[in-house]
Amino acid sequence: MAIGTRAELIDWQIKGFDETYSRKKVKKIWRAIEHIIERYDIQVIGVKLPPKHLRREGLTYCLKYVTEKALEKDCTLYFCDLADIEAHFLKIKPKKKIELAEAISDKYPELKKEYFKLKKCEYHMKVFEAVGALELAFNESL
Repeated sequence: MAIGTRAELIDWQIKGFDETYSRKKVKKIWRAIEHIIERYDIQVIGVKLPPKHLRREGLTYCLKYVTEKALEKDCTLYFCDLADIEAHFLKIKPKKKIELAEAISDKYPELKKEYFKLKKCEYHMKVFEAVGALELAFNESL
């Protein structure tokens, strides 16, 4: 999850919801998002979608529910995938995901600490994907 304005990156974090998809889990996810919308007066949301082959029924329901609720809050949503983020930050398709993280952390130096965490655990790549989706969302909402 990445939170920011056109001018600055405010916060970034990995927010995990370990249980399998259910209405309860989806509502818990929405409550976390709603809290951030209200706390930071969010108007634009960038969502990085997983590859189509990984989008199961639960995730599809979650995306639909969150989209409906965000639109009720007058938020603009922008959906992108990893290829969109790579195309925005890199001139050529990277051989490794860490190349994308490096390009994003070059633009957002406050992410350098997260960049170095990637050497231990690739799970932190999600932070860079979130920041990339956020930047694309702001670019699309101009």
